[in-house]
Formats: sequence, structure tokens, C-alpha cells
Amino acid sequence: MAMDLGDNFFDAMTQKADPQLRLLHYPAIEKKIVEQEGHARIIPHTDFGLCTLLFQDSVGGLEVDPFHRNEFQPAVPVPGTVLINIADLMQRLTNDRCQSTMHRVVSPKMSGDMLPSRYSIPFFIHPDPETIIDPITKEDGEAKKYEPVNAGEWRTYNTRKNYTSLPATN
Repeated sequence: MAMDLGDNFFDAMTQKADPQLRLLHYPAIEKKIVEQEGHARIIPHTDFGLCTLLFQDSVGGLEVDPFHRNEFQPAVPVPGTVLINIADLMQRLTNDRCQSTMHRVVSPKMSGDMLPSRYSIPFFIHPDPETIIDPITKEDGEAKKYEPVNAGEWRTYNTRKNYTSLPATN
């Protein structure tokens, strides 16, 4: 709506979408381990699809840095809500009008030596793997900040990058 693309803009690229649902369990852990320099339950990262719907429990610890300035703010769990993170392909598609959400999971502010188990359910929205993500320009003369990419190849590249035990090429 903000980019005035029409109600059906995403229909074609999500007709044969390839979403992924994960059920995540962060086991109970000593707080001092997570709070060491360079440690976290999940290190800072962005998601690489279009967006992520995140359902989280009440434990907390999720922090977001939407402007990528290393200024993380708690994303305090609100019962009955879904958090929506913009992901990298949406940033590319919108030519940086929407920026991917940098986020991490750290030790929530609570007393005691142990952090309780934490549960979250991310639903990663990935477009049809055959979709070409070509940045949308809205103004005359506006330069595209990114080259077009194939959504399936983008996902494979990022998966291999994040899971180094996979071969770099076929």
C-alpha cells in the first residue's frame, strides 16, 4: 500500500511460494554464558526471504536494530501478537524503501543465574523460486540499487553461506 503497487502485486510471486516454518527451542542456559562478549542465543542477522512472521513466547530476549546501526532495542513479547520482520528480498524489491530487520536473541532482563527455555515459531515467507526480484523504481531517473536476482538461487546462496557444511557449488 505504501508503494501504491495495488492489492494483487504479490500474487504472482507467491502463487508457488516456498515458505518455511520452524519450531525453535532455546534450552535453559546459564545467563553468564550468553552474556559473555561475542555470545548470544542467536547472533545478529537478517532473514533472506520477503518477510518473517514471528510468534514468540513470553521469555523475551529478542532485540531488533531496524536501521543497522548496532542500536538494538528489545522486541518485548506481547501476548496474542505476531512480529513481522522485513527480509532481504523485500529490501531489494523495494529498492531500500523497506529495510531488512537486523535482529538477535540475547539474555532478557531478568533476575537469577539461569535463563529459562525460550520458544519461538518463525514463518519465513519466500517467493516462488522462479521469481526474479527486480528492484522497483518509483521516480523518474531513480537508479536501481541492486541487480535483479532469481529468488531460488538467492535462497540457495544464503543457505549455503549460513550453513558452511554444505558444498559451495554443485
